Amino acid sequence: MMQRSVPFFSIIVPTYNEEVLLPKLLESVRSQTFQDYEVIVADDQSTDGTQRIAQDFGAKLVTSERIGEYASRNVAAGVARGAILVFTGADTLMPRTLLSSVALKFKNDDELAGIYCPTYPYDGALWAKVEFTFWYVFTTLLYWITREANASTAFFAIRSNVFHKTMGFLNSAHADSSLSRQLSKDFTIRPQLDLVIFVSGRRTKMGFAGFNRYHLAMIMDVVFMFLRKSRWLLLEKEYRISVHTKSKQSNPARA
Repeated sequence: MMQRSVPFFSIIVPTYNEEVLLPKLLESVRSQTFQDYEVIVADDQSTDGTQRIAQDFGAKLVTSERIGEYASRNVAAGVARGAILVFTGADTLMPRTLLSSVALKFKNDDELAGIYCPTYPYDGALWAKVEFTFWYVFTTLLYWITREANASTAFFAIRSNVFHKTMGFLNSAHADSSLSRQLSKDFTIRPQLDLVIFVSGRRTKMGFAGFNRYHLAMIMDVVFMFLRKSRWLLLEKEYRISVHTKSKQSNPARA
């Protein structure tokens, strides 16, 4: 992995016990046709070989004490040197030309502040692949109507100077979507359907009903604007962040 004083990309990966999938992501990063980047693994006190794997691949390792997924991303962004921050997940795979395509978009458009793209569950069931495709077509149409960006940190690339004008990600479920919606009020944040990032379908293994029950709050948050400040949605998002990130700040007592 090339090291420069100011890399073009800082690729930020939050982890907690990701020794199985993290090597696949880092290998896909190492195989990119565009090589001007640094990788920062923000580990939340893994108990397996995650930290060793990150170091073996030459990634910069920053560690925290169970602060959660989004807070870990904020910590990594604080030490990132790249002009563009790329937020992704340990369970993703990057097509070989992804970074080169993204770099070209930013170089050709000085007004572009951030982009995101569809995720495709490479090992998910057929229903999951259809649902993921439908979701990104639907949210892209929603973007053209409302101009609200709903990014996912499976892949969210943003200029570092723009990100640092915010308070970072909140410790709340769907903080990626909330932050991109906030930013899209003042900056150009666009979906890109000509790009794709592959993601593990591990969360779809709970089945169609379980998966959609788990993501009901996200659907409500994105689609029904008038519900965003409702008590039900706020409590549901608080519960979901506790389940998903196992953060010390969470309150997992709610059933």
